[in-house]
Amino acid sequence: MPSQPVSPRSAPQKTGKQGGRRLLAVTSTIAAGVLLLTSPLNTAEQAEAADEVATPSSEPVGTLDLLSDPFLQLPTESSVNVVWATEFVGTDSVVLVGETVGTLSADQLDDAAAGRMAGVEVFEADTTKFSRLVEDAGSNLPASEKPATGVADRDVWRHEATVDGLTHGKRVPYRIVSFGDAASGGSGTQFAGSGTFSLSPAPQAGDNQRILITSDHQAMSNTAANLQMASKTFGDIDAVFLAGDLVNQPDRASEWFDDSRGGAFFPVLQGNASRASTHGEAYTGAEILQNAPIYTAIGNHEVQGRVAGATSISESFNYPIPQEVAAAEYDKVAATVNPSADPAVKAAWLEDNSFSTTTYEEMFTLPQSASGGEGYYAVTVGDVRLISLFSTRIWRADTNTADPASRKAISRYQETPAVLGDPLKQGHGEFIFEPLDDGSAQLAWLEDELESEEFTDARFRVVMMHEGAQTMGGNVMPHFTDPVRTEEKNENGTLSGIRYEYPADDNYLINDVGPLLEKAGVDLVQQAHNHIWNRFKSGAGVNYLETSNTGNTYRVFHPLSGNSRPIPSAPWNASNYLAQGNPGGLEPIMPTGAAPTNADGVKTPFVQSNDHAVFTLLDTGSNEVISYIYDVRTPDMAPVELDRFSLGRLAPEPTPEPTPEPTVPAPIPSSVPSAEPSAPAALPATVSISSDTVVAGGSVAVTGVGFGRDETVAATLKRGSRDLGSKSAINGTVRMTVTIPADTTAGVHRIELRGVETGISGSVAVTVTKASAAAGGASGTGTDSLASTGISSTATVTAILLAVSALVSGVGVLLWRRSRRARA
Repeated sequence: MPSQPVSPRSAPQKTGKQGGRRLLAVTSTIAAGVLLLTSPLNTAEQAEAADEVATPSSEPVGTLDLLSDPFLQLPTESSVNVVWATEFVGTDSVVLVGETVGTLSADQLDDAAAGRMAGVEVFEADTTKFSRLVEDAGSNLPASEKPATGVADRDVWRHEATVDGLTHGKRVPYRIVSFGDAASGGSGTQFAGSGTFSLSPAPQAGDNQRILITSDHQAMSNTAANLQMASKTFGDIDAVFLAGDLVNQPDRASEWFDDSRGGAFFPVLQGNASRASTHGEAYTGAEILQNAPIYTAIGNHEVQGRVAGATSISESFNYPIPQEVAAAEYDKVAATVNPSADPAVKAAWLEDNSFSTTTYEEMFTLPQSASGGEGYYAVTVGDVRLISLFSTRIWRADTNTADPASRKAISRYQETPAVLGDPLKQGHGEFIFEPLDDGSAQLAWLEDELESEEFTDARFRVVMMHEGAQTMGGNVMPHFTDPVRTEEKNENGTLSGIRYEYPADDNYLINDVGPLLEKAGVDLVQQAHNHIWNRFKSGAGVNYLETSNTGNTYRVFHPLSGNSRPIPSAPWNASNYLAQGNPGGLEPIMPTGAAPTNADGVKTPFVQSNDHAVFTLLDTGSNEVISYIYDVRTPDMAPVELDRFSLGRLAPEPTPEPTPEPTVPAPIPSSVPSAEPSAPAALPATVSISSDTVVAGGSVAVTGVGFGRDETVAATLKRGSRDLGSKSAINGTVRMTVTIPADTTAGVHRIELRGVETGISGSVAVTVTKASAAAGGASGTGTDSLASTGISSTATVTAILLAVSALVSGVGVLLWRRSRRARA
């Protein structure tokens, strides 16, 4: 087919302004004064307003729908980005921040977004349209929401605001609101709003962090169960490290937002899923990303293949083309497809005819490196220095047929006769997407980063990569190297076949990356890709962990597993391939806790199961990495500890201060002693409370069982480490009444009881609500209560004078009006 001129792909469409503070708190205070002058509330209106004050909820509100709840990105020492998605561009999208946002009614949200609510700060979002999101007949959506044939664009808008002016160590409530337009079937007064969540700036050195270590979600059956149990077991999660394979096919919008099976990427990480496990129970996932930032690495499922000529998303995904091959083919057709030599047209052609990570990069706002952008980067998260590598390649099946003429399928080892003359239709073996060998830009960057002060001075040095060298999974074969292409010819010298070899001696992860990590003293290499759990430790002290048995398994290949990797037959060199074991050479470590057993009842140093979900936490407070395993066949049984090992360097001793010493968050309760040197693991205590809900400033009775005889037990409100008092445990049982601080933010918190002598601890969740206005009082409470019953004439005059003063000093601000929505 002759090539036709093409147009450059449109850049993501932008509307609005980059998120910044639109109104300061003083502006809202002035506006409150104006409202006091012009719109006093009578007694009936006050009562109605008081009735509208609701307990903070994570449920969305409004007449329009959000496509995702907000999620947090790129925190700094004083700011964090808030991102969300809708299927309408809207007229205005904002983030509302303040202690009272959780109590605002739907009508009050509208006023708050306009800057007319005292104590609420407004941050305006920048809006862009995703450039490559699509659906096809294979999408898990109702038939009315997808095309019957072909691939159709899907319009999705991304909203992002930078919330700044934040204070270290302080979490503040927030909500997001997007207002509709005619295109969304509404008007400027129709909107989609989120429930109430909380945000904070980046942690600092010394801040204890609980970081979820995860990967390979891919809308699998048990992913929602995994995350729901992880949140229930670990409590508050401060950050997420996700080592790739977030979805299956990145340009398919529904895999990110609304897959009808109930397990799309954002719903499972935001507690909005409804995904049935392999046993049939439905799980919601967990509310994590609304309150904690996520850091990701690119896996092979974040790479969309060649879209030019593809009739389905799957076809495109499965046939990426090496960029150098696409560049060579472009040169052959450049005069036809790009007669004006427009650089944008060339870039679009190359992307459409090779592969793309555009959707992934548009989805997230991540740290960037000078040479790799968001593809590979480094960032400091409290005491953790995280390096995220672009370590992946296209996955292809292992079909191998000796006779070139008889080859029916393109695979990692071969091409079919039909594509020998067309490089854009060939598979090119399991080629690497981003070079990581000696001489590559990525490896040079990695070497510099490993020598940086940020890395060498960190208490925890973590490298996250989708494909790693130390694993017993199936995808570690063939070796991580460039495919060696052999062109086969018949007796006439005519090309009859193409096959690919992967020399064992040329594994870049073993030869080039591994020695750098060992020399630099990396503490943890977080790997993925094989959907299993296994752990290794080198002589240099580097821990290699793959905890990717998240939603399913692709099996372990070890003598105790009963599985062997297929080895290609001649003419391929069988010595280049490993049927069982770890090509990296290290022996797997037996889990310290509830190790699984194989069919013969023998304990195994791995997990490979479609009936179990494994989740893992890096706890910087206890210098440990803890893994739990959950059996979805027995949903009434709690997860059990699988493994625990020590990591990193101990925190320096705090400098004595006159103020009370802060409470250090306790390690995750352990039911199995650690087999490696680490802080002794405390047995868990059982903690219960008299009420699951308590008003800030109110009290609740707490009971703890399982402490040391007559030891002192300290109570702490975990978020913020607030001291709630202490009491002696009589015969191991303590009963005490604690008062929740009045300034506690609304939401779910945990009350922890901890034995001072034994270290035994346990915790329980409690929902904290804000107190409503006092009934019959002489004045309103809360910054949005503008009038009250029985105001005296003197008070009225005083209020008027104050408001007039505010008007005089702030008249310029008061003239500000929202240009997008007319108000009655």
